[in-house]
Amino acid sequence: KRAFMSQRGVQKLPEAGTPIVDTVPKKSFWGQLKYEKVTRGFERSSAEAQAKRDRIRIAMPRVLNMYSTGPFWKTYFEVVGLEKSHVIFSSPSSEELFQAGGKYGSVDPCYPAKVVQAHVHELLFETHPKKPIDYIFFPILTHVPGFVEEAQDKASCPIVAGTPDVIKAAFTKEKDFFADRGIEYLAPAMSFEEPTRIKDIMFRTFADKLGMTRDESDFACDEAFAALDRFDADVQHKGKAILEEVEAEDQVAILVIGRPYHLDPGLHHGIPDEFQVLGFPILSTRSIPKDPKWLAKYFEGEEANPLSINDVWPENYSANSAMKVWGAKFAARHPNVVLLDLSSFKCGHDAPTYGIIDRIVERSAVPHSTLHDLDANKPGGSIKIRVKTYAHSLKLHTQ
Repeated sequence: KRAFMSQRGVQKLPEAGTPIVDTVPKKSFWGQLKYEKVTRGFERSSAEAQAKRDRIRIAMPRVLNMYSTGPFWKTYFEVVGLEKSHVIFSSPSSEELFQAGGKYGSVDPCYPAKVVQAHVHELLFETHPKKPIDYIFFPILTHVPGFVEEAQDKASCPIVAGTPDVIKAAFTKEKDFFADRGIEYLAPAMSFEEPTRIKDIMFRTFADKLGMTRDESDFACDEAFAALDRFDADVQHKGKAILEEVEAEDQVAILVIGRPYHLDPGLHHGIPDEFQVLGFPILSTRSIPKDPKWLAKYFEGEEANPLSINDVWPENYSANSAMKVWGAKFAARHPNVVLLDLSSFKCGHDAPTYGIIDRIVERSAVPHSTLHDLDANKPGGSIKIRVKTYAHSLKLHTQ
């Protein structure tokens, strides 16, 4: 929920003429390119442009890597001048949502990718008639934020990265559902490994549509990156509090290692909630503090960087897969943390991690449970049995 809310501590656009420091390229007498810092006034768009923005609504599907980047997009659009209520996300996934909108055809990938069409269907057929949408924004993210250090890459899953284009095809092949409703579908490609490039892409995508200056767009991007950092810090602060509590009481917390979209209740089928009802606090990999000094006591005596997984998986290139493996490493070293490994059916990027995580938990004997075939169906009875069985073993473990 927090990922899709307005973030705290966000600054408004500076007034026109506010002094800012800019870096500009200049050529020397001999033709060499160098960069100089200059002070100039902040450029603001006209009052008419702002009035236009006041009327614009932008909608985004609440899916996939939006769960890890949501604070960035929400903050960006609010800072450039959109009303908070005009930055819209679709509802969380559910069986009802999928039954209503999961019928527009695509290849048969994992359920998290298939359910996206139901989210876009909701925006087109339910949200738009009540609150008219001007743009549906669903970026192609080739690289996503990740905290694992010394990684070979921070790539996104290719199925996930390509889903925005698949969705565009699904809703335009036989009939252009976007054009019929006067909605423009925007899916620019970008990488969180290239923040300067993101600034340029966001400006080129929305400059004319929102009538904004480059200064306004760049400032909004800077605020969005800062909001994303504060969001991570807030989540880690809460995670640290949970860890301190279970340590003091000599109980256990369950660390759910999954992909960002496993925070979606329609994808995790309420499994973490079941454990919380039974008295087990839930942690996400993102909520574990990443301060090297704090981690040092759990990785004491090890030469490897506490935020690296090269000792168990040197060929790591997928950001979300690498964070799952790191979560398993942390649980193996913390006496009050146990594991719940969630994975969706047909997840090709999760498959290489299965053996690695199995070896980690076998050597450390950390209690763990795996649910590797989550799909659209919610087998309530079998899930409850699995939950109660694991909960019973955890109670025996803590006695």
